[in-house]
Formats: sequence, structure tokens, C-alpha cells
Amino acid sequence: MSGRAAELVADLVRTRGKDGRCRYHKAAKRELVRRCLEPGVSIAATALAHGVNANLLRKWVDALSDPVRPRGVRSLASAGTVLLPVRVAPEQARDLSPAPSAGYVEIALGGVTVRVHGRVDAESLRAVLNCVTSRA
Repeated sequence: MSGRAAELVADLVRTRGKDGRCRYHKAAKRELVRRCLEPGVSIAATALAHGVNANLLRKWVDALSDPVRPRGVRSLASAGTVLLPVRVAPEQARDLSPAPSAGYVEIALGGVTVRVHGRVDAESLRAVLNCVTSRA
């Protein structure tokens, strides 16, 4: 860091208002923002080192940095991300056919009527029909 930059940051606060709020030198603000935009630099750590609120420094970075850069990315070169093409698959058509209704079977054998509603195990139905036919 040059001697001039160190001096700017050391004299960051220009004045304090009656309300207690600090007024900052524009050149010093720009120097802090420049430091924050360097790869690997933490805005929170920089703010802490210079006695500035981290949220305030974040606002300065957003306001004074490149307007083309996406918010939250300090440097496109240091982001380390590679963008890949994305293809969205067409939505699969849903089967809109009605659900099968419960079955109904009525069997009349030898004067006996067997009514079956819904799904019945084939083995159980066979046993019932064997009983009916053996009685007839």
C-alpha cells in the first residue's frame, strides 16, 4: 500500500455531525472500496480494521464499484465460477385418464348369487366358487 493510500485511510473520518454521525473523505472511501474489491479480501475484516461498520462499507462497495458486476460478486475474475449452458427439458405430459373405478362382479351359479365389489384375490374367489359349485 502506498504512503498516500495509508494516509487516506488513516484520515477516513472528515468530521462528526452533532447527531454523532461521521462524515467521510470521498477519496478515503474509494481507497477502502478498492481494497475490498481485491481477490480474497473480506469486507467485514477490512471494515473492522478501519473502524467502519461492515454494512456501511458494503453499501460503499455496492455504490462505488462496477455497475455491470452482479451484486454480491466482488470481482468477476476472482469469482472462480464457470458458467455452463443449461437446457430445460420439456415438461412431461401427465396422464389425465380417469383412475380405474372399483370393479363389480356378479356370478349366479345353481341358484346362488355371488357379488364381488372392488379388488378380490383370485385364489379367494376360486375357493368361494368351488364351495358354491360343490353345494349345487
